[in-house]
Amino acid sequence: MQDDPQVPLDDSPQAVASRHRHTWMFLGGVVAATVVLIGLYSWITEPPPAPGSGEKLGAKAIAAVMKPLVGQLQAVNASGKAQPAGLAVTIADGEMVTTCNNLPVGGALEVVFHDGSSHAESARVNRNANVCTLKVTTTGRTTAKMRPGDANNGEKVYVVQFKDAKTPVLVETKVTNPIGDVNGTMFGIESKETFAPGAAVFDTQGRLAGIINYPHQLGDFNVVYGTSRIEKARAPQRK
Repeated sequence: MQDDPQVPLDDSPQAVASRHRHTWMFLGGVVAATVVLIGLYSWITEPPPAPGSGEKLGAKAIAAVMKPLVGQLQAVNASGKAQPAGLAVTIADGEMVTTCNNLPVGGALEVVFHDGSSHAESARVNRNANVCTLKVTTTGRTTAKMRPGDANNGEKVYVVQFKDAKTPVLVETKVTNPIGDVNGTMFGIESKETFAPGAAVFDTQGRLAGIINYPHQLGDFNVVYGTSRIEKARAPQRK
């Protein structure tokens, strides 16, 4: 069987122009599709904004910010037995903060991070504010971004809670009833869950907004010490 004869290529100006138009339309489609794919890849792989950038973060991004910052405190007695002593959060290189009423009077203190543990010791004790800072041998790779002002009534916040020995999670709740005194601001939260003393509270920008105080005598609700109280407790005390 003989091959079918080829149709001669139309070399008229109109035909050539038509072929060029089809070629450019095809190339344009390829370029557009490439731009869309690059944009989609950039959107998927782009890291979330840094804490305190002014943009809100999702709960997943805040959890990633929180994870290396928080640790469980353990008081080690003379026999070497460890007892839970609340939580702490990293606020500066080698420095963590917690509430004072959960710290042991004597004995060694350890802080357990999600990826290891470290020795800790009291650095500054402010009993009036019930906020204590700890000197820690290692505090991971980052420190918390402190919120410059206290949280507002009705504002959404996230509280750190450990569901098991190594896994911190976030509990979403809202601020209620801010209270101010000479030592700084305290506020309640809507959640009725029980949180460990010193548990960190983060705002929607991933900034540290305070730490849980427990137990207390202010009523049947969770109390948070705001950043103004933390900063005042960190400042050198006048004699």
